[in-house]
Amino acid sequence: MSIIERALEKLQHGTDGGNRGAARARREPQGDTVARTAIRPAEARTPAEIIQVSVEQLRAGGALPPEDHAGALTDQFRRIKWPILEAVAQRREDGSPANLVMVTSSIAGEGKTFTSFNLAHSISREKDVSVVLVDADVAKRHATELFGVQDRQGLTDSIADPSLDAESLVLGTSINGLSVLPAGRRSSTAPELFASHRMAEIVAQLGRNDPQRVVLFDSSPLLVTNEAQVLARIVDQIVMVVRAESTPQPMVLEAIGLLDKSKQTRCVLNQARASRMTEYYYGYGYYPNDSRQE
Repeated sequence: MSIIERALEKLQHGTDGGNRGAARARREPQGDTVARTAIRPAEARTPAEIIQVSVEQLRAGGALPPEDHAGALTDQFRRIKWPILEAVAQRREDGSPANLVMVTSSIAGEGKTFTSFNLAHSISREKDVSVVLVDADVAKRHATELFGVQDRQGLTDSIADPSLDAESLVLGTSINGLSVLPAGRRSSTAPELFASHRMAEIVAQLGRNDPQRVVLFDSSPLLVTNEAQVLARIVDQIVMVVRAESTPQPMVLEAIGLLDKSKQTRCVLNQARASRMTEYYYGYGYYPNDSRQE
């Protein structure tokens, strides 16, 4: 049974089999087995601008849990990131790292942006790698709003204008090891922009610019926009967020059916119930079910 099939089985039965956590990867690492020797220390890249991000700002935006739950959630995202970093270290057939990772969901409201940010935040704590969070949900732009950079040029601008280097639009943050590429201006032709050769070039270049950096795309839901389906074809790994006891199973299966089966795909069961006899852990209560966290 595949990782996603196991997650869906748990989803169908309304429990994560007794494992606690707001977000739990269905693949458990065998200890701290990340092949760090295969990833050299990241070379320093100096963004043109560093933006200040406060914990209060992030909590107000729904990206971080209350302080009393922070430690538990940190442990959950460690479990999620390690298999991803293992795959990055294993590299592609041409020897380059498989460092292009997409976070998506089937529909809105499953916790995709919440997962994207916390995964990026967790990766930024690694000693050997850094991470750039790319807001590829250009319709909603939740990650861009989270960092307060709605007025900055970003992904769509660099796709539309070949003279713009996407790397030059990446903003550093006061969170060490974490940078962000905003969504850019809204466009009625976003699906065509994403399907262009220029988009493929930008994605590939972001990965090549710093082999010791994970490029993490906060994508739109697969069943909501065409952009997510296009992006899924050009990344190395896909993280599928499923909200426990909420997302209809047929929709999850339909979304998975749109993905290239050759891609490494993992499932995160968000807001999972610890058991039938206990309350929801972490996610329930503080994770805002509103448009900011789709």
